Amino acid sequence: MQPEFTDVQRFLLDCPPFDELDSEQRQWVAQQIKAAYVNEHNVDALFKQHSPALYIVRSGGFDLLAPDQHVIERLESHDLFGYPSLLSGRPVVNKLKVIEDGIIYIVSAGAFDKLRQNSRAFEQYFIRAHGQRLLGEVSRPYSAGSTTANGDTQRSADSARTAVSDKSPSFDALELTIGEVVSRKPVTLPMSATIREAAQLMRDHKVSSVMILGASGAVPVPNPEEGAEPGLHPTSPSQKLFGILTDRDLRNRVIAAGLSYDIQVNAAMTQAPATVYGRQTLMDALTLMTQHNIHHLPVLDDNDQPIGMITNTDLMRQQRSEPVMLISAINKVETREQLIEEAKQIPAYMQTFAARVHDTTMVGRLLASLTDSMTRQLIRLYEQEHGVAPGTYCWIAFGSQGREDQVLSSDQDNGLLLGNGLNEQQLEWFKGLGEYVCSGLNECGIPLCPGDIMASNADCRRTLDGWLERFQTWTESPTPKALMYCQIFFDSRMVHGNKRLYQRYREEVAKLGKKDFFLGNLARLQVSVQVPLGLFNRFRGTESGKDSDLINIKRYGIALINDIVRIYSLQAGLTVPQTLQRLEQLRGSNLLNRKDNQSLAEAWQFLTQLRLQHQLDIWGTDKPKNALDPDELSTLTRRQLKTAFRIIKECQQGVGLKFGRVG
Repeated sequence: MQPEFTDVQRFLLDCPPFDELDSEQRQWVAQQIKAAYVNEHNVDALFKQHSPALYIVRSGGFDLLAPDQHVIERLESHDLFGYPSLLSGRPVVNKLKVIEDGIIYIVSAGAFDKLRQNSRAFEQYFIRAHGQRLLGEVSRPYSAGSTTANGDTQRSADSARTAVSDKSPSFDALELTIGEVVSRKPVTLPMSATIREAAQLMRDHKVSSVMILGASGAVPVPNPEEGAEPGLHPTSPSQKLFGILTDRDLRNRVIAAGLSYDIQVNAAMTQAPATVYGRQTLMDALTLMTQHNIHHLPVLDDNDQPIGMITNTDLMRQQRSEPVMLISAINKVETREQLIEEAKQIPAYMQTFAARVHDTTMVGRLLASLTDSMTRQLIRLYEQEHGVAPGTYCWIAFGSQGREDQVLSSDQDNGLLLGNGLNEQQLEWFKGLGEYVCSGLNECGIPLCPGDIMASNADCRRTLDGWLERFQTWTESPTPKALMYCQIFFDSRMVHGNKRLYQRYREEVAKLGKKDFFLGNLARLQVSVQVPLGLFNRFRGTESGKDSDLINIKRYGIALINDIVRIYSLQAGLTVPQTLQRLEQLRGSNLLNRKDNQSLAEAWQFLTQLRLQHQLDIWGTDKPKNALDPDELSTLTRRQLKTAFRIIKECQQGVGLKFGRVG
């Protein structure tokens, strides 16, 4: 049976990956397609006649059955099947069961191969699909779209593109690698050099910082035969970065302190400075500079050899507008009122920033950086009014801010880590700090935590011994409430304060989190949360009342992946809080196999993108921020969402078997 030509073309426009073909290719394949009316009486004979082939469900409902008769997937309109045999050359072993009579389009093996040869996007789609890959198929996974006169869903142009050129309007400079931006060789000195030599070198090269290398580093003596410039590093495999000396160090640690200019640079340099790698992005550099309130970052290659220096001026030159300027404006405020005014710009800016970046994980990191900057400014303002802190402390971010995956609707999760041995008067100072900063963040648009997980709460303002005692209680007596807290407090990051105090705290907490009894209870809690896929892989709503058909992809998607990855990272003793960084550090370990590691990373990225796009689409309305209607998604996105949920379900089962003895 030959289908109506224009009807097939219209259908293919909304059927990935045929929407990636150009008009000529789509016209050609529409002419090649055969249509078959399929019912329970002719299904077996039909597929014997047309096998192997690519099959597209036009209408009706079907179950794809494995040889042992279990249901692999419920197939509905726009779903594809049959391509694994075309790609692998293996014989067809699965069967089709008719649930509702319907029409199936058939693309022959020859036509399928020709399309693969002529369209790389078409071929890559099926290669990814065969490996259960989620990402890389579209630049925007979510599009509620509009409905045409005939009832078909038409996706937006953004969601029909596979890739966006670096020169497109959506390109953002913060996605450049640092290596692409750093063009000047590093200016270096050995630790034996004097302050005077460093100042002269910085003047001669017109730079505001110099890297200090180990004894085998470059010596600033020109070599006329080689044409070497003084202070520029001739690469040596034994070089090691020991510190940096900046113009601020010269002002504050040398001139203001009245030190001799003939002392060695190691007396005034910043030791063991924060560094970045050339393969990282400018967003990584911006995040690190914001976290540590610094303006110079040494750049290393993969062998830890210095290749240059990146400064906040470099960032502002590359990103002439919002991210750097906004953070810079926040860092320059002099009053609480000014900070609140600057913070009002964040929601509008974040919407435009999110719409133009390719890697939407940058949005969460930028929001975390902005929240970090506001937190540090509020701490500074409090200290101006009440004097410097009376003891050692750290301001800690928990939850989404700690993981750097914040969204505009995220509320506060923070706490104070205090040094031991503080008296009542000192504790009262920190009580005031907690209340001042949390109320200030609320006025800046970061809502108060409904569960009161904030430094304004005495329970989240503890000494080192107090925090460790609390974690020990949680891990030894993991009540449901304790397990709930652990899913927040184990994801922590220092925003401001004493690094050594935080490092000691984090290392001790990591040791407590490795207990088998605790991990088993955490695993059983995680497995008890059901993925919103019902019988035959149909979506199952997670909400109640009038929103009962909606799916909360934060609670039943992103959070579940965070929970799964957290369990593995706790067993491994990792101290990083970010989900993707945890997966990176788990790669190659025997705790989580490579396939599950990659699948979880891709599912997390897909769901994060989907959630962000949904929030941008409904921003300013009273619609739920984390729950969406699967019927409003494009065909491709529904397919991807089902795959993401299946990955989560399979990894949940793995966690249950490995940690919770759930089988």
